[in-house]
Amino acid sequence: MRHKLGKNLTIIYPGEYYVTDRDELVGTLLGSCVAVCLHDNVKKIGAMNHFMLPGKINEREIPEDDYTRYGLASMIKIIWEMLEKGAERKNLTAKIFGGGNILSSLSSPERPSMISSDNVRMAKLMLEMEDIPIIGMDVGADFTRKIIFDVNTGRIYLRKIKGKEITKLVIERDEKLAAGRE
Repeated sequence: MRHKLGKNLTIIYPGEYYVTDRDELVGTLLGSCVAVCLHDNVKKIGAMNHFMLPGKINEREIPEDDYTRYGLASMIKIIWEMLEKGAERKNLTAKIFGGGNILSSLSSPERPSMISSDNVRMAKLMLEMEDIPIIGMDVGADFTRKIIFDVNTGRIYLRKIKGKEITKLVIERDEKLAAGRE
């Protein structure tokens, strides 16, 4: 799909990731999920993931088509695929988005949902362990976020949306995706 910015746009959905060395855009819509954008500014290689849950310890517990909905697996995949495309670890930088507190249906004042904050914490920890600097972040709060990542420049176009209607749509989409994988 061609975007109004004049480049091809690839949209990723929860549980997906995309790695490319082409001059294009990658976009997603986030609620409580997290997206990490990795960029090699020298080689112009970029990656974006969109994960729903922090992680699992044992890969054998996760069906192959479900694997990258977990942050731990998704982070490993995008780092390795970027390196395979020619990115250099010393050039990698990261930006983290999402983790919005929109899962009111799964929480209460007595027991708040920790999924969004756990997703953000896992992304930060993984990047720290991989020595990849985080140069930008927009996480938390009661926002849904639409992000578009320009792989050539590393620039992020971010739109924060606050409102029950869009939040409801994101929750419905995520619940349908989760139900289809159980």
